Amino acid sequence: MQLLGRAMTPEFWQEVRNKDCYADYRKNLSDMWDTYSSSPIPLLPYSAFKLFFTTGDRDTYEKPYFDRRRMLDCAALMSLIYPDEPAYLDRLMDVIYAICDEYTWCLPAHQGTLEKNNNAVIDLFASETGLYLAEIYTLFGDRLEPLIRDRILVEIDRRIFTPFLSTKPYEHYSWWETGTSNWTAVCMGSVACTFMHLRPDTARALIPRFEAAMACFLQGYGNDGVCEEGGSYWNYGFGFFLLYADMIRTLTEGEIDHFKSPKVRAIATFYQKTLLSGNSCISFADANAEGAVNLGRTHYLMREYPDEVVMPNVPFTYTETAKFSVHLRSALWFSEEFTVSELPDCEFYAPDAAWFVKRTASYGFAAKGGHNQEPHNHNDVGSFILAKNGRQLICDLGFGLYTRQYFREERYNIFEPSSRSHSVPIVDGRYQYAGKQFRARNASAENGTFSLDLAAAYNRPDERILRTFTCDEDSVTLTDTFDLKEGAAVTERIVTKFKPVCTEGKVTMEELTLTYDPTLWDCFVSTEQATKDGALCYLIDFTPKGDTTTFVCRMA
Repeated sequence: MQLLGRAMTPEFWQEVRNKDCYADYRKNLSDMWDTYSSSPIPLLPYSAFKLFFTTGDRDTYEKPYFDRRRMLDCAALMSLIYPDEPAYLDRLMDVIYAICDEYTWCLPAHQGTLEKNNNAVIDLFASETGLYLAEIYTLFGDRLEPLIRDRILVEIDRRIFTPFLSTKPYEHYSWWETGTSNWTAVCMGSVACTFMHLRPDTARALIPRFEAAMACFLQGYGNDGVCEEGGSYWNYGFGFFLLYADMIRTLTEGEIDHFKSPKVRAIATFYQKTLLSGNSCISFADANAEGAVNLGRTHYLMREYPDEVVMPNVPFTYTETAKFSVHLRSALWFSEEFTVSELPDCEFYAPDAAWFVKRTASYGFAAKGGHNQEPHNHNDVGSFILAKNGRQLICDLGFGLYTRQYFREERYNIFEPSSRSHSVPIVDGRYQYAGKQFRARNASAENGTFSLDLAAAYNRPDERILRTFTCDEDSVTLTDTFDLKEGAAVTERIVTKFKPVCTEGKVTMEELTLTYDPTLWDCFVSTEQATKDGALCYLIDFTPKGDTTTFVCRMA
C-alpha cells in the first residue's frame, strides 16, 4: 500500500524533472529557491512571539515562521526533483533541524496564553507541520541522516501523537474535532494523515474519530456546496479534506470513499463558480479577490467528477505558499490528459447560502444574502461584486489585516469586516449589525433576477428594503425599494478601488459605467484605506434629493 502512490517512485520525479508540461512548475520553484537559498533561516525570538499578546501584532512572528516552511517546501521539492544535487538536501535538513527546535509549532494567535509553558498545542499550523515532516520522512527514507529522521519521529510524537491520544474515551482534543469550519478539515485531516504515514495500525483504530470530525466539517456546507467562509477557505479547508479523503480511501482499500457523497460532489464544483472574470473571483467573507486555481487538485476532481468539474485557462505552476503536502500533490495529481478551456457562461443560485452568481462574456457578477454571523463573517447582507476583464470594478475587499483585534469584539470597527466597506445601503446613518438574527429575508432567484429583503440586517424587522438585481448579457441593474418609517434617511453605497469619474447621471470606473437618475439622487465620493495593504478605496454614495423611495442603477 503506497499512500503517496507514484510520488514514491524515482520514475515520477524523473518525469517532473524532464517533461515540458512541468516546465513552469520547475521554473517557479527554481526562482523561489534562488530567493530563499541565500537567506539564513530566520529566527523566531520570544520578543516577536509575545507581540500578539501585548499589541495584537501577528505579522512580526508569522512572517519568519512561514518563511521557514517555504524554505522546507522548496528544499524538499528541489531535492526530490534533483536528487543528485546535495545542496538541496543539505538545506532541507538544516530547515528540518530548525523547525524541530521551535518552542511550539502553534501560532501565538492560537496558543491561548503566555502564562505557562504549553508547547504542544495542536492548531492549524502545528498539525500541518507534523504532516509535512511525516511526508518528507516517508518520501526521503534513508536519504535523510539518522539524527534528522529520529528528530522528526520524536517531535511528531511529542507535539502531535501524544497530545492527540491523551484524551479520554468519548472526549475530544479540541473544539475543532466537532467544528464545521476549515479548522476541522485542516487539523483533523493533517493529524489523521500523519498517523496514516507513521502509525497506520493506530490510524485504523482511530478511523471512527477521524470520520466523526470530517462529518462535522461537511455539515458546515449546505447541500448547495457553498463555502460561506469564502473561496480562499474552500481552497484551504476542502483542499486538506481532499488529502484526507484520498488517503483514507487508499488505507481502507476503498471501503471509505467520500467521493460517492452528493454533498462532496457539490462542494467539488464550488470554486469554479467563484471565478468571475479571468483571475478575479468572489471575495465574500475573509477571502481573496485573486483566484488561486490548483490545477493538480482540479485534475484530481475532474477524474472523480468528469461531467461536472471544468478546468479554467490557467497555467500549471508552483505557487509561493508554505504548504509542502499541497505542492507535492499539485505535481502528483497533475495530468497531461486534460486541456485548458475558457470557463462557460453560467448562472448559479445557492439557496442554502443565498449566493447568486452570473457569468457572461461581458462580466462576472455575484451577490449574497445570508446572515451576519457566518464563518469569517463580514456584515455584508446584500453585498455584490461586478468584475470585467479580470478585475473587480465593484469590489468586495475580502480579508483585512489579521490581528488579535480582527478576531475579537473590535472586529466590526475595522473597515473590511464592517458593512461600511461593502456595497450596501446605510440606513439612518447606521451600518448593518453583527449577529445571526441580522439577515436577509425572502431571498430568491429566477431567470437572471436575484431579490432579497435587507431590512432585518439593520435591525428593522418590521420594515422592508427590497434589493433586486436584474442581469442580462451585458449589464446588471440594481433596484432598491425602501419601505421605512417616515423620516428614515437612506444612503446608497458602491465600493471600488478604481477612481470614479462623476458626470451628470453617470459614474465611470475604467470600463464600467453606472447610470442613475440625477434628478432624484445626488452622488458623492469619499475614500478610505484598506487595512491589509493600504490600498485606497473609493466609496460612492448616493443620497436622495427628495422623498423618492426607489434607487435604480444600471451597471454596464
